[in-house]
Amino acid sequence: MTVGASPVAGHFLAAAAGPLAVVVFAPPAGTHRFSVLYVPPFADEMNKSRRMAALQARALAAIGGQVALVDLRGTGDSAGDHAGAAWEGWHQDIESAWSWLGQRSDVPCVLWGLRLGALLAVEAAARGRIAPAALLLWNPVTSGRAYFNQVLRVATIQERLSEGGGLDAKALRAALAADKTVEVAGYELAPALVSVAEKVDLMTLGSPRCPVIWRDVAESLAPATQRIAERFKAAGAEVDVAAVAGSQFWAAQEITQAPALVASTTAAIAARLPDLARLPA
Repeated sequence: MTVGASPVAGHFLAAAAGPLAVVVFAPPAGTHRFSVLYVPPFADEMNKSRRMAALQARALAAIGGQVALVDLRGTGDSAGDHAGAAWEGWHQDIESAWSWLGQRSDVPCVLWGLRLGALLAVEAAARGRIAPAALLLWNPVTSGRAYFNQVLRVATIQERLSEGGGLDAKALRAALAADKTVEVAGYELAPALVSVAEKVDLMTLGSPRCPVIWRDVAESLAPATQRIAERFKAAGAEVDVAAVAGSQFWAAQEITQAPALVASTTAAIAARLPDLARLPA
């Protein structure tokens, strides 16, 4: 099908745990200058972000990007169920999708992540098994431990409000520690996902070996964001970090948009295209 000026095609690509669903936004014929792989956020944040991911993909396609939006194993239309999702398995999925995208062309490729997907993307780049020409981060989760503490706490509150009891964050923690899968807000969480993701923290993770474009939808940059950006810079990474006004669409009750985020991101990528072109694919 075609959405706006960008041809959009769905694919299933082979991966270790079964087929991965990928939607590709293609640039106009003869304008392909770079590619982008998008790593989505977690659980309901992924669903609420699909509209924004598509808007950004379309905007990047218009300036010459081939943009692939992947559903990681156990999510979306990819193989498996959420109970089988594992952090290391998601790393394998990123590497499979990255290889597949690279085989389609030899242009530079950008790795783009949102929220927990951004934390996963930074770790993937830091491991060195893929080499993005740049990292694009949208409101990255900076601490896996803090993130899942919040997920369990919010789920507990929602359950108490709806049923007058039930879930308890400590009980969920105990179940995970006992290597049991737990259900939170309709999603099954396996220890192989939570226990490993909680060890990842941008304050201690190796610095990216490529330029970083970091955009937070916020009134101003949080102190933690500024500290991490400075740490990346001190390690030699070029970091373009900014706060952008708009709705935090991944957490909103209704599907919302943040047009300023799309505009800022597109402008940042467009400004970097001459540098990307000089980097190895």
